[in-house]
Formats: sequence, C-alpha cells, structure tokens
Amino acid sequence: MQECIETAYKNLVILEIDPHDIIAVGIVNQRGTTVLWNKQTGQPLYNAIGWSDSRSTSVLRRILQNVKQNVDYVRHRTGLPLSGCFSAFKIRWLMESVPAVADSIKEDKCLFGTLDSWLLWNLTGGVQAGVHSTDITNAHYTSLMNLSSQQWDAKLCQFFKLPINILPRIRSNSEIFGYVLDGPLLGVPIAGVMGEQSACLLGQLCIKAGQNVCTLDDSCFVLLNTGTEKLESDNGLITGVAHQLGPRAATNYSLEGAISNAGSTVTWLREKLRINTEINSNDNVVESLNTFIGDSSMISSSCSSSMLNTECGLAAKRSEITLVPAFHGLYAPYWRYDARGIILGLSSQTTAENITQAAYEATGFQIYEVLEAFKRDTPNWDHASTHPVLTFGGEYAEDTHLVQFIADIMGYMLERPQTASPAGLGVMIAAGVTMGVVSLEYATKMYAPPTDVFSPTTTPNRREVLYRRWDYAVKRCLHWNNFETYEADIELFSQRERDPNQAIRRSIPGSVFMVTSFAVLLLARYLHNHPLT
Repeated sequence: MQECIETAYKNLVILEIDPHDIIAVGIVNQRGTTVLWNKQTGQPLYNAIGWSDSRSTSVLRRILQNVKQNVDYVRHRTGLPLSGCFSAFKIRWLMESVPAVADSIKEDKCLFGTLDSWLLWNLTGGVQAGVHSTDITNAHYTSLMNLSSQQWDAKLCQFFKLPINILPRIRSNSEIFGYVLDGPLLGVPIAGVMGEQSACLLGQLCIKAGQNVCTLDDSCFVLLNTGTEKLESDNGLITGVAHQLGPRAATNYSLEGAISNAGSTVTWLREKLRINTEINSNDNVVESLNTFIGDSSMISSSCSSSMLNTECGLAAKRSEITLVPAFHGLYAPYWRYDARGIILGLSSQTTAENITQAAYEATGFQIYEVLEAFKRDTPNWDHASTHPVLTFGGEYAEDTHLVQFIADIMGYMLERPQTASPAGLGVMIAAGVTMGVVSLEYATKMYAPPTDVFSPTTTPNRREVLYRRWDYAVKRCLHWNNFETYEADIELFSQRERDPNQAIRRSIPGSVFMVTSFAVLLLARYLHNHPLT
C-alpha cells in the first residue's frame, strides 16, 4: 500500500497534476479477510486468511453439529448463514490453532480487523496513534454484527466464543476515520471506507432499489439494491448493507449471492489440467461457446461469420459435459461446505474445449440461480413490468465472448459499463460525500460511462433444458462427501428422474387415510344424533 501511494504520487507529478489537490483518501478492500495483530508491537500474529480460505471448516462443522445443522441459526441477527467464509470462523480457528494468538488475547494485546482496519490502523499512526475502526459493510461480513443495531452483538460473540474487546469500532462509509500521519499524503483525511462488493454496487451507480450488479473475478458476487428495505432471505441469499453515506444517513440494504468459484475455475483448468482456456486464441472454444445452443439456434451477436463452419455443429452436439466447481463447497443459494466438485457426461468424444465450455456454463448457471433467488425473495415487487437487466463488471467481464455466452445462458440483458474500477469509484463517491464535493445525484449524472449491451440470443426452452441438466448435477454433488447416505441419495435422485410424480403418488395413501377418517367421524356423529331404529 505504501509503495502504491508513493508511485501514484510520483506519477501525478510526472503528469503535472498537483498532488496537493488531493483532499481525501478512501479505502476499499476484500471483505472477510482476517488479520490479527499485536497492538503493542504492530506485528501480525499470523498470515492474513482470505475470505474463501477453507481451513476453518472444522470449526464450521463443529458449530453446525451443535445447532443441528441449521445453517440459518444466526441469520435473524446477522443476515448471514453459517459459513466459513465469514471472519468469525477464521478468528476462532486462529485462537485454537496459533498459540501466539491465544496468548496475545489472554494478555489483552490482540486486535482484530479485516484489511481495511489493518490499513487504517497503520496509516493513522500504528502503535503510537493508530485508529482501530471499520465500516459497516466490512463489519457485517464478520458474522459478529447485529444487522438491526449495526453494532457488535455480545450474544454473537458468546456464540462463537470470541472476545468482543478485540473488535474495531463500527462506523459508516462516509466520515472522517482519521488522518494519514506519514508519507506523501501526510495530513490527508481518510474519508471513506467500503467493502469491495458494496463499493462496486455504488461505483456502478446502482443506487436505486431494484438495480443489481454482478462482479465476475476469480469469485463472483451478485448484489441487488433493496433501498432502505431490509429483506430477510428465505432462499439462501445474504441480507447485507449496500451503503450508509454518513453517521446520520439512512442505511441502504442489499440481497447478495456469493459464488466461490467462477474465474478461478478457468484458472484451475489452465494451471492444474493444462487446458488452453484463452477464448480469443482458441477457435474451437469460440465455436463451442457460440454454438452451444444447437444447430437451429441463432448465432451470438459477437460471433463473426468466419467462425461458422461444420465443426461448430459437431462441437455443440458433443458438448454434454456439466461441471460443478464446488472446490470449497457451494455458497449461495445452497451454503453446503461439504459439497464437492463434479464433472458429468464424460465420454471418449470429450475434448478440452468441451470441458472449458462446461466451466463457462457453470458460471452462468450459478449467476442465474442467484437471480432467480432474488425474484423469490421479492414476491411483492413487480417483476413482470421490468425487463431483466444485469449490470456486469469485473476482470473476466472484459472478455466479450464470455459475457455474450453468459447472457445466452441466463436469458438476461447484460450491461457492461466501461468503468475501469467500479469499487474504486464507489469508495471515491463515499469519500466525496464526506468532504461535501460529491452527491449521489451528481455522481449519477457526471460519472455514468459508456455502456456495452449484450442481449440473449437463445430460446427459453433451450435454456430450460440446459438448466435442468445443471440442476441434476448439483444434486449429485451436494452429498458427495457423505458416504453414509450417498447410495440412498443417488437412488432417490434416480427415482425422481424416472418418475417426477413419485412424491405426489406417495402422498395419496396419507390423503386417502385423512379423508376416510374424517368421513368416518362425520358418519359416527350422524349416527349418534340419528340412531337406527
């Protein structure tokens, strides 16, 4: 961070921009990443643990056993399911696994923070005068903040067996957190702090209820702005904080779907299986992506005529592969830490291009499941009168072929604003609001960039067929690591596939029993009142 500040400062001088025109600093960071450090020495007690790190699975498994596998046990307080991606589980693992952490907590020398807190503490003086604070969006992702009071919850800390005194102070996204006390930005106020996904929602200018944004990087996050309405999800989504632009400002909320493996699936194919996954340099993959819908379908608008040849149809017909990349379990909307990745449909005709196609399909299907959960969690919203549009961004969103492919998979229109760093813009808006130089209305008018639009070219029937295949594969992988019930689960899924009406037929005997019992009761009462003579 310090090198970044110094390099940026030098570049401003080279560009003949006065660095003294900088009036504020904002911090945006990946939520959930956990850091514990000694407040007397300023040294970390262990390496930072990333949000998707699965080493705390043992802690999660133990807690779920204590609450009878109820993944929503603390949702009424936190808006979150029980999952190892949240900071509380990582802190607990560190306390149990790292002696230096346990000793430091006993001696009251330990401080906890997500990366924003760690950076803020160091920027504002560290050991001498460091400010130990965080913002509401990062605090929420720890699973220790009460979403109603927006403060640390003593009962949650007791549930996870964590000391509340190591936690930073919770503040809004837009206020003066402190001042930089060293380096080129000496004296500049730190006026905004936000978690990355909330900052993306704000930076993509999705500030109205009903607007949604998808950020596609190694992982993937889909957020729906619900305005000042705090919606409790019944469909596996996170009830989160979109932003609070000032200590006295109203809090805006969101529904969120977190997908642990998206772009990282492509990285896994490239680095572990040595498969060429570069779409632009692999004509077969392009053909496969643009023709996955079959011979009779329309061709994607991004597919040039040079790609149309006889191999396209063959690639589409061969591609019956379904890949579920549950490398760290499945997050939204399932929240199953014990799920494992699976590839179905392999044959001697399967090619590397087919596997790559299945990886890209998996990303589209996972996003689609979150969007459908949005609809189920907002039954009172008028979805019929609005055209489904999703604002798209992230590192992998730069690939035009991939974005068009995902639009075809989901049946949604995708808008890709040409914003280099939506998260950076979002926290800049938050800092600007603090300093009184930016408002949401001003940002909406002045910061709206040109936008690329991708329309789906597939038919609903074809999308439904593909999604049913995906849904079948997900069912297969949910209990993959549970061998005690594996055979029974597989048999149950097979029976359902062979006989979709099985559940209805099985309910018939019980229904007949209830109806006949009621009829007998009525007959008995009638005979009691009208005895036979």
